[in-house]
Amino acid sequence: MWTTAETEATRPSISGAGFVTLDVMLDHASRVTYRGIGGTTGNVLSILAFFGWRSMPVVRVGSDRIGQAVLREFRELGADVRYMGAESTLETPLTFQFAAQPSGAPRYGFECPSCGKARRFTRELIDSGFEAALSDISTTNVFFFDRVTTGAVEMAEAAREGGAVVFFEPSSMAAESALFAKALRASHVVKYSADRIAGSLSDLMDSGFIEIQTMGARGLRFRKHSLAPDWVTLPALRVNGVADTSGAGDWCSAGFIHALDQISENSAPQELSYNEIYDSLRRAQAIAALSCRHVGARGLMRAAQPDTALSDAIRILQDHQYGPADVEPAAPFLGAEAALPSSGPIRDLCCQTLV
Repeated sequence: MWTTAETEATRPSISGAGFVTLDVMLDHASRVTYRGIGGTTGNVLSILAFFGWRSMPVVRVGSDRIGQAVLREFRELGADVRYMGAESTLETPLTFQFAAQPSGAPRYGFECPSCGKARRFTRELIDSGFEAALSDISTTNVFFFDRVTTGAVEMAEAAREGGAVVFFEPSSMAAESALFAKALRASHVVKYSADRIAGSLSDLMDSGFIEIQTMGARGLRFRKHSLAPDWVTLPALRVNGVADTSGAGDWCSAGFIHALDQISENSAPQELSYNEIYDSLRRAQAIAALSCRHVGARGLMRAAQPDTALSDAIRILQDHQYGPADVEPAAPFLGAEAALPSSGPIRDLCCQTLV
């Protein structure tokens, strides 16, 4: 069985800091087909809220319309947004995803297709006012981060000291090597893409770390340094009806965190067996594969109830279909974005008026 969190008393909690943006997806006809919270940290915290976790983002947004949309959706998901203060001196990141083939790599851009303005991630979104959250961060079960900033690393260290499992998902090697090394030392689980970080990070990790390296269509591999230096490879799962692969890696991360919480029965990361890690990652791959049937990074959340999504993922896993995804025509997306503008050229979709 794989279920959502059952009761308020037993609900696990996650805090996180990192890249939180508003995703806007355009089709080939320049129509908005999806809009919602995005970014690795934004997606992971949203998905876990969907699974029933108490989710607490610790990241600022601007007082702009985009920031208000991000805050509104987090509130609708039941997240604790008390540390998401909106500040007039900041701009909320905005990411455009442009149409591509269903099984192809998503194409992203920060520049507005209409006015050309770019709303990118800045360190101030994390490093501004995070100190007030440190006490609450230290009481959560998991802390997730994907950006290397002074504030993010300090939060990770506070979480680890408080007994939380710290999950770090770097998108690249940080320019500040000393700070990056601190981020690794504060983490229990490090997940990264082989396309973005060449080689292994094992030389920078302590013996108890769980290292997860994703390899696209080939699947992923992992190792736990306190057990053995060898990699364990998990081939990709095949799924039919691929509509969009964006967000699959974030579903994998969130699915792993959720599965590990249920499989490990509160074991410390140092106590986890290879079987527990393997089973958790297999479930994570299954929910990630299922997410690819829906348009938008979190389209699955708008098409299915959480327990249904988890049970469908288990069925994919039980079918034992390994290998690259089979691309078949996907059903049209009929989720929450039906109320958004559905026609008109890109020039009418300026970031100033989109939300």
